[in-house]
Amino acid sequence: MRLRVVAPILLAIAAVVGLVFGAVLPGKSSGTPSASSSADGTDGATPGSSDSPSAEPGANNGSVSDANAPQPEFKVTKLKLGEKAPQFVVVSFDGACKDDLFKHYLDVAKNNDARFTFFLSGLCVVPDAKRFSYHPPLKPAGTSAIGFGEKTFIPDRIRNMTTAYNSGHEIGTHALGHFCGKGGVGDWTADDWTSELTQFNKFIDNWRTNLPESLSKGLNALPFNSSVVEGIRTPCLEGKRSEMLPVFKKFGYKYNASNDGELAWPKKDKYGLWEFPLQNIKVVGYGKRMNLSMDYNFLCTQNNCSYKASQATSDKIETSTKDSFDLALKSVCKGNRAPLFIGNHFNTWVNSAYKNALTQFINGAKDVCPDVQFISNADLVKWMEAQDPAVLESLRARGSQSE
Repeated sequence: MRLRVVAPILLAIAAVVGLVFGAVLPGKSSGTPSASSSADGTDGATPGSSDSPSAEPGANNGSVSDANAPQPEFKVTKLKLGEKAPQFVVVSFDGACKDDLFKHYLDVAKNNDARFTFFLSGLCVVPDAKRFSYHPPLKPAGTSAIGFGEKTFIPDRIRNMTTAYNSGHEIGTHALGHFCGKGGVGDWTADDWTSELTQFNKFIDNWRTNLPESLSKGLNALPFNSSVVEGIRTPCLEGKRSEMLPVFKKFGYKYNASNDGELAWPKKDKYGLWEFPLQNIKVVGYGKRMNLSMDYNFLCTQNNCSYKASQATSDKIETSTKDSFDLALKSVCKGNRAPLFIGNHFNTWVNSAYKNALTQFINGAKDVCPDVQFISNADLVKWMEAQDPAVLESLRARGSQSE
């Protein structure tokens, strides 16, 4: 009985003094979730209650547009059977919150006529003071493996998302709490996924109502609402496919970027979702190691998953990563012309080695493959769906490209 009495008192005290980790998103990488907050409380509204964010996109509260504004056009050309395919590279970012890195990659894109996919961790627009409005599956209210938003950072995040969207980039979802491992997204049911993605939509469509007026004043509504989301990458690529994929389809998503795969042309799964995987590519300079085409997976091969390294080690990692991307691009460019998928986080791990390597790769990609085009996942969906089935079959018949 004593524990039942003491626990609520302690939780109430924690809620008052804000004794919760309110780390700025993104936190730890996919693959190793950061420390989760453990607070619970009764001051957070239950999902669907009048105190929860509205479920209606563009609910006239000034957060988002009622209709998604048009973006710069991505021109699609239909291939004839046997005609040479364009060489696409799809660069996507998990988390997609931190201001300086967002601005950096927007500049890189502008300088290279590139369009990226930004998988947004939705809690980065939810201030820590509003954490109890989040009800994660299988966890106490107000819990997150990557914390919540620092309120003073949120205005810049809104501006960056606006710039990104208006420049033709894609806004996708990386869900909310980023729960990996035991008790995480791998254990979620269809109902759990429905709850998570419904809350993601609510937080995006009502970001202004969660932000103090002193910070939201003068900010324009986002030029889009949650209906613009066409795809997802799940935390740590985890999740029971039989539970989550039908839910993704129900939410109107067109693709899933949570699988692993080879350097081959994409196909649809049995639910009608395009499979846009992270691909197994060679890690140059580290023996015959193959690796998923994402920075965290490279980090585990190159530095035992440690975020810190000497400058000499960081320089080796930077060179290896850039050379690995170049080799993969050269292989598909001269081979089956399959899209190359590269995943990244907004990170400065190992002295910014991955940030530097990706930037150098994008800046120099035309030296490796002169006709390369950097497009988003949404652009690739549009291109794939414009092609005749016979053309797509002929592309897939080229098989997996070896390096």
